[in-house]
Amino acid sequence: MASETRRTHYQVTFAVLAASVSAYALLQSLVTPVLPTIQASLHTTQNTVTWVLTAYLLSASIFTPIMGRIGDMIGKERVFVVTLGALAAGSLLAALAQNVTVMIIARVIQGIGGGVLPLAFGIIRDEFPREKLNAAIGAIASLTAVGAGLGIVLAGPIVNALDYHWLFWLPMILTGLRPSPRTSSCRSPRSARPAGSTSPAPC
Repeated sequence: MASETRRTHYQVTFAVLAASVSAYALLQSLVTPVLPTIQASLHTTQNTVTWVLTAYLLSASIFTPIMGRIGDMIGKERVFVVTLGALAAGSLLAALAQNVTVMIIARVIQGIGGGVLPLAFGIIRDEFPREKLNAAIGAIASLTAVGAGLGIVLAGPIVNALDYHWLFWLPMILTGLRPSPRTSSCRSPRSARPAGSTSPAPC
């Protein structure tokens, strides 16, 4: 019974991590095909609108190692929630932006969400049983590539059916509806059990 409970916990944790990494990966590429649309809507120049993409990539490259390191220091689950909060807040601001300056600021805030990658890998190493580690890490890593590819494919249909604001509303909804890893997972099956114990870790 304890084994079944632990399996349920890490499966829910994986679903939370997968949804969060997918939202981050989608935001990397969703805006790329529709930059001309954003340029026209925000009445800006081609050179300026490229910062909508560049600001996000620069911010993510800076904050990814920083948030991972902070997670090691004060707790991965806690920092993971903060990074998702930044991702959701940036998406909300981008969806509501009426000028390109606000849009670029929103994309910088979204870039803080790059911390989900090292934090997700760290949470998997801490929480998952050894026999599931390789599969879970491989699946999360593949989602970054799949999400980035899907973003380019989905951007056009989303804008045609709705408008470009929904390129930010959808990731915000995806990150906003997920539970915290702290409330959806059991403590580490390795770190939470006493040394030399063979019994499952308590939840």
